[in-house]
Amino acid sequence: MNRELDALEFPDAARLVQSGARTAPAKAALGAMHPWDGLAGLRRLHQMELQNLWTQSPDLLPILAMDESLDELLNPAGWLLPEHWRQLRDGLKAMSRLLQSLASLPWPETRPAPHGVHLGIDRLQVTAALLPDPAPLADRLAKSFNADGQLDPLRIPALASLHRARQDAFQAVQAKLQKLLRSSPDAFNEATVVERNGRFCLPVRQERRSLMPGLVLDRSGSGATVFIEPMEAVPLNNAFVEADRDYAQAVQAFLRELLADLRVRREDFARWRALQAQADQGIALLRWAALCDGRLPDLEPDPKRGRLCLLEARHPLLLPAVRESMGLEPLPHPVVPLNLVLEAEKPGLVISGSNTGGKTVVLKTVGLLSALAACGCAVPAREGSSFPALPSLHADIGDHQTITGSLSTFSSHILHLKAILKHVRDGGLVLLDELGTGTDPKEGAALGVALLQTLSRRRCWILCSTHLGEISQWALRHARFQNASVQFDEDRLAPTYRLLVGQPGQSRALTIAAKLGLPEPVLEHAHRVLGKREQDWRDFLRELEAERTRLLEETETLRQREAAAEKDREILRQREEKLRLERESFQKESKEKVARVLDFLDYEGKRLVKELKERQKAAEINADRLGTEAHERVKQLTRLAETELAPRGAKSQPAPPREVREGGYARHRGLGVEGKVASLKGDRVVLETPQGRRLECRLGELEPIGAREAAPRPSGRVRVRAEVQDVESEINLIGRASDDVDSEIYRFVEEALAAGRRFIRIVHGHGTGKLKAAVREALRGHPGIARVEDAPQNQGGAGATVITLK
Repeated sequence: MNRELDALEFPDAARLVQSGARTAPAKAALGAMHPWDGLAGLRRLHQMELQNLWTQSPDLLPILAMDESLDELLNPAGWLLPEHWRQLRDGLKAMSRLLQSLASLPWPETRPAPHGVHLGIDRLQVTAALLPDPAPLADRLAKSFNADGQLDPLRIPALASLHRARQDAFQAVQAKLQKLLRSSPDAFNEATVVERNGRFCLPVRQERRSLMPGLVLDRSGSGATVFIEPMEAVPLNNAFVEADRDYAQAVQAFLRELLADLRVRREDFARWRALQAQADQGIALLRWAALCDGRLPDLEPDPKRGRLCLLEARHPLLLPAVRESMGLEPLPHPVVPLNLVLEAEKPGLVISGSNTGGKTVVLKTVGLLSALAACGCAVPAREGSSFPALPSLHADIGDHQTITGSLSTFSSHILHLKAILKHVRDGGLVLLDELGTGTDPKEGAALGVALLQTLSRRRCWILCSTHLGEISQWALRHARFQNASVQFDEDRLAPTYRLLVGQPGQSRALTIAAKLGLPEPVLEHAHRVLGKREQDWRDFLRELEAERTRLLEETETLRQREAAAEKDREILRQREEKLRLERESFQKESKEKVARVLDFLDYEGKRLVKELKERQKAAEINADRLGTEAHERVKQLTRLAETELAPRGAKSQPAPPREVREGGYARHRGLGVEGKVASLKGDRVVLETPQGRRLECRLGELEPIGAREAAPRPSGRVRVRAEVQDVESEINLIGRASDDVDSEIYRFVEEALAAGRRFIRIVHGHGTGKLKAAVREALRGHPGIARVEDAPQNQGGAGATVITLK
């Protein structure tokens, strides 16, 4: 890593990016990352390709490292241990799933490819589609090895019989030795079978070895125990040793054959490993973007074009999440975003202002984000940020606030500037901190101006900080430079860390000294030494900064008001749109409902008139009964129409908690027929109406009512007029209770008004006069009635009421 990148803390950021990788090749590649490695376009391409799937379903992009197992496998002399077989089996299984996910990654045709890559060659999807699937190898390993990576011989036919023979021999020798242990328990120090030199034996006490004749295989360190292989167990041990040897040889032969088969596909393993490393790098870069809340900025391939645009940018190592991941304490104050725009025609910026105001942070932020963007990494900045190409990057940044001004320090500073002038490339980025310090201010300013002028001729992007007013004044007159300052709150004697582009700043040494209580005579003498011209310049800068601060505050207030107004407008627009849709839906629904009801009433009315005419022609007819039935039919039609045309959301009164029971009263929900429950058998009900008719229906079609509701209406003689126009223009209430006609009269009048009728008639008969009085009372005060009077003698006289409508 070069000196400039070290000064920008690029290695720390690169290590954070590297920590997101899972495989050794990916870690190595990210560790060697730098802005001029030519891989920025490829890194950007892979991030753009993986981003949607990784954000939505990260489990579809599994990365399981196989570094140790692949190192042994690809090494001709390597040998895999159980942990290697387990790693290889799980890694190949994950690789198969990774290949399937990568091969299905789409790429929108409207999305351009990053600079320096080709969508038909460099995409992960293209490579994954060309590679073979490692799933068969993973299945083969899964059938040969258990979960711990140990070989499972019972799944391998060539080893199963040898394994069973070895187990039988082992059980035989163990059974024989256990029997001997039980036969002479006093002869042994421990009642257990032990193994020495591949043969099983018993631990016999030295003084009782005569009780267990056999071969001495070993002795304990104290000599108190002799490990004896009983003569009875010798042939069994021999059989076990032979079976164990045959089985071990077969296992070694199987593993060698398996390794040979795998090494035949050495090229496939190398390509799988390379693709996994590329996907791992892309995912590590996406993890970095999530950690710093970053985005991929726009990049201009030509360093002499485009612009350097930072929108709400922040130094990554100052962010709380990043500092927590590095084990650092959080900052005592929030990070102030940096907003900076430099055009190619004006690429120089001179930053001035007070100490500890954030000038160095600005330089480091611009430098580090430029380096990260040139590497193809995301940067913590808002959408729309952009960077020019970075042919070279040079930074002369150090803590000059503690420099004593010695010759050696200044000489080191000059040597670094000399190296910058020697190696800088046209269009490169140059960052200079505290330009002109370390020597006489006049000479330092002259040297700084000359250096900036030279770099400007190379069309470099230049950001420098300085305390020298001569350099800031020179930048005001130069066409390719502009001034900036870091804002300072004089009341609090603290910086705000906000960069103000277009305005030079001042160090405020005398202001801070006065606030901190330096004696007044000393300050007055300092002002006299400073000179009238310098005082005027500082006063001008102070007034300019105050005015700019005021304008910034007003702009922010206006922006907030505009945002609030825009939000209110959007809410109103959504509400208006919702009301419009609801109104259109309601109008359409109402028209359909009214048309449906009118068609139904027209059809039923015509059918009713036709039926009445047919029954009127019959030889024998009971006029009272016919009138009552006609009234019930009209009442039923009215109830159905009211139910259909009821307003949406209207809630009916809850019915009393009654049950349909035999002997009780009920109403048919669909037909409106009321009557007494004559019989109730299971789900079948017979309903008897007051007119003596019987209706058979299901229990769920009825609702219980009181006996008073179902009581038959008193009937009287009624003259039925069959003409349609007479039925529509009059209503017959004879036989109705005087307290049960108000709603029907009101509905009749409203329907007549809606139909545009001029005269209507209500027939109530003479009787006791109560029904007539009830009719007149119901009509009193109606706004649509012009006159109410008795009908002419030829139309019923006092037994009917004629109403003239307005």
